[in-house]
Order: sequence, then structure tokens, then C-alpha cells
Amino acid sequence: MPAAALASPLTVQVVNGRGVEQASRVTDAAGTHSTNGHGRVVLDVAAGEQISATRGAAAPEGAVGVSLTVSNPVPAAPVRLTVPALPDAVTPAHDSVEAWLLDRVNDERAALGLAALRQSGSLNRASDVMARHLFATGQFSHYALYDPWVRGVDQGWPFPGGSGIGEVLALAPSKETALSLWKGSPGHWTLLMGPDANVTGVARAGNIWVMTPSTCGATDAPERCEIGESGVRPSAPPGATPAQPRGSGGPGAGKRARLRVKLRRRGHRLVVGVRLLEGRGALRVRVRQGPRRVPVSARRRRNLLRATAFLPRDGRWKVIVRFEGRAGWADRRLAPRWVRVR
Repeated sequence: MPAAALASPLTVQVVNGRGVEQASRVTDAAGTHSTNGHGRVVLDVAAGEQISATRGAAAPEGAVGVSLTVSNPVPAAPVRLTVPALPDAVTPAHDSVEAWLLDRVNDERAALGLAALRQSGSLNRASDVMARHLFATGQFSHYALYDPWVRGVDQGWPFPGGSGIGEVLALAPSKETALSLWKGSPGHWTLLMGPDANVTGVARAGNIWVMTPSTCGATDAPERCEIGESGVRPSAPPGATPAQPRGSGGPGAGKRARLRVKLRRRGHRLVVGVRLLEGRGALRVRVRQGPRRVPVSARRRRNLLRATAFLPRDGRWKVIVRFEGRAGWADRRLAPRWVRVR
């Protein structure tokens, strides 16, 4: 029997060396896929197949990424791919000087009729890492420590590839001078006044100033933007068991979601409706016949997912529905449904 006939679903979890979930790109034999905001993706793979994960070409792992070979049998439990961690934040709290700078930028935005930028905890940490690195090394470049997108994802930003992150730097003796330098630079000021920007990180180390005006847009993990948070991680009491990362999911990790599935077929066109009755998380639908998998077009509106597939040939088709739970909700894989086309 060819190896392709043994293809099975495999949940891949991408984390960095500190255990922080990493929104990434994962590649298997079928192509490249984006993880969700918690760094998870479900692939249909066969034993012996190689998969890899990367945060981007400018990341420490490079475009090739870190890889593993799928074991035989294909694991039922999630497998981890660990990418290198960047330096961690040390002082991400929002001090009075950083607050002044953010307030002045928001005053300028208000004068243009734009919404204020709110703090993002994950971007505050990423900004702190950059400011401290530039000050310690004497460098002054957006790429002195990889790039802004990788630094954001390393701290928990939930968009694969770091989408939505901008960055402005200033080498200045005071907050007033930093603001004046940015206002005098059209490129920098355009980023700070971006109409779609809604969050930012702010940091200072010595005479280095960093802001990361960004957009926390549509994502399945909005809590990882940490909107309105300073970025300080709560410390656990001595001897306490470390908490699971938010949205870690996994079998038995949290409450069990309730779902209702309906199938409707007209000729070779199949419509799968999945209603999430109780739970928080992502819904996935796969349709396959042996090793052959067909593309599925899915649209979710609130708690209802409508997935459509065209079944190109007769026979029995297997419909797989998965639920990838957010914080407090366990992952689920429903019993397969079968559809026959004659």
C-alpha cells in the first residue's frame, strides 16, 4: 500500500525556546500553511513525511526553518516544533516617560481625527528587547536583531509572519527630541499616524527610543495582542506549577466543546455546516477519499462555520471536523462522517 494512503491528521504546535506559542508558517508535502494565533495547525500527513516551521526568512531559523520527520504511526497527540528564542524582555512596564511619549503621539492622532493607539503587552516586550539590544551593542538599525516581525511573534504577537507590525526608532537625549525627530521624518510620522493602527509598543533604553505602531486586526487569538496591558508577566509563587500557555488546548486540557454538524449534498457539491453550541476556538473541516483531499472553502460567522467542497468523483468521501480550543477549552476531533457520491 503506498505511503500516501496512510495519511492522517497531525496537530503541530510551534513554540520558541522559552515555550511561547509562535504564529508561524508550516510546510508539508502539500505546501505551506499558516498556523492559528496560538501557533497550531492541523495537517494531513503520512508517516515518514518531513514537515518544517519558520517565522520568516529573517528569523534565526531562516526560510528553511526547523524540521522533523513524522513518526510511524502518525502521532495522535500534538507534536511540537521548537524554533530558537530571541532575548527576552527585562523591563516591559510602561513608565512615565514612555507614557508621555505615547500621550503626545495620541494627541497628534486626535488632531487628525484618528483613534488613539493603545498599549500592546506583547509589543511592549518586543520594543524593550530591541531598545536594550541597540543600547547595549551601539547599533542603530531595524535589523540589528533580526526584524520587527520576528521580535513581535517571539513575544506572542498572534499573526503568522508578524503581519501588521511597524517600527520607528530614535537616537535622542530626551523624549521631546525623540518626538521632534519622528515628526520631522515623513516616513516615521506616516507610520505613527497610520489610520489603521490601533496598538503600539513603547520602550526606552538610555538614548534609544522605540515605538511599534501596529494593527491588531482579525485573529483567532486577539487576547495575545494584550491590548491595554503593559507587558509585565505575572510571577508565579515559589514552588507553583507553571500554568499552561493560553490556548494550549490538547486532549483533556479544559472543558469539552459542544458542536452540531449537518451535511447537505447536491450532486457533487457538498456543504458542511458546523455550529459551535458551546466553546471558544477554531473550527476546521477536511474532506478526503483515501489519500486524496479536496479543497474546502470555509466561512465562519459567529458560531456557525459553513464549508463547501466539490467532490470530483464518485465513491465514499470522509468528512473530518476538528475543534481547536482556546484557553480553557479542549481540542476535539469528531467522529468522521461519510458521504457517498454515485
